[in-house]
Amino acid sequence: MKLGSKMNIRHVLIRDSFPSCIFLAIAGLAFMFASTGCESTPAEAEKYDPQAVLYAYLTNGEPVGEVYLERIAPLFNRYDFEDAAITGAEIVIFDTDSGDTLHLTDDPQKHGRYIPVPGEELIPRGRRHYRIECSTPDGEFLWSETSVPDTFISLNILLIDQNGERPVSEGDTLTRNDPNMFWRWEIDTTGGFVGGYAGLIVAETPRDSLVPLDPDWDPNDPDDALEEEDRDAVGWTVFRYDAEWTTIAWAFFEWEGPTRIELQAVSVDYYNYLWSNFRVMQGMLERPVFNINGGLGIFAGLSKKVFHVYMKRVESEG
Repeated sequence: MKLGSKMNIRHVLIRDSFPSCIFLAIAGLAFMFASTGCESTPAEAEKYDPQAVLYAYLTNGEPVGEVYLERIAPLFNRYDFEDAAITGAEIVIFDTDSGDTLHLTDDPQKHGRYIPVPGEELIPRGRRHYRIECSTPDGEFLWSETSVPDTFISLNILLIDQNGERPVSEGDTLTRNDPNMFWRWEIDTTGGFVGGYAGLIVAETPRDSLVPLDPDWDPNDPDDALEEEDRDAVGWTVFRYDAEWTTIAWAFFEWEGPTRIELQAVSVDYYNYLWSNFRVMQGMLERPVFNINGGLGIFAGLSKKVFHVYMKRVESEG
């Protein structure tokens, strides 16, 4: 399975405020609203349905830290999460295999963000099933179920050309002139817990300090000035459930500096959501596939493996 191009979602408000999995959820919603707005008329705006939107992710081995709840904003209004946020809801996550529960409450520092009630903790485990229930102050009831994939057995990142292969180690310095990059991994996929995979390339340099890897970029040339929408620090793609390796095009690496390489094994519902985002961008679907009953959004499980490298800007060869 080879990646020939880079597919990104652009949503300026998200990148500095949310972890990568939440970024993908909100960005997908933002893309849906933006693409709908391009074809909508003022008459269609009258059909506005202020549905509740819930997004929560369970990461194997990491305590649940947050859940987000908002309401769809009117189509022609400027999106602002604080304005769309829903507060005062009751949210509970259940481990339906063990019977453990986690209650979440409003984060006083950020409207629409819910955090665990003091003294409670839930650490999702691989090959388990979970349920979320949410009751809003307006009487809406949202719920969903998901599962969490197993822990990765291994992830190897290799640079391969006609001269052989070289493993990439944590903290290595890489350039776009290096040989082709391959990811090879192993995980237990039995039982239907793995719906597919998501690959992320995340530039960890602050947005206002990003420097392109493009050797022709000149910071002193007005024509090369970076607009806010150019500073897209997260590149992502998806792979089928039966994939065991892939090549990653260097086009995914856009920025100089520290970079996170992340492979996620994702639940079936998360894979369906991510794959549907590609189809939305291609004009094949009107909106992503969600799994929240009683509203919109995504409740999903994932297991991840992370590498960190440093991308160095160099002149192109040849």
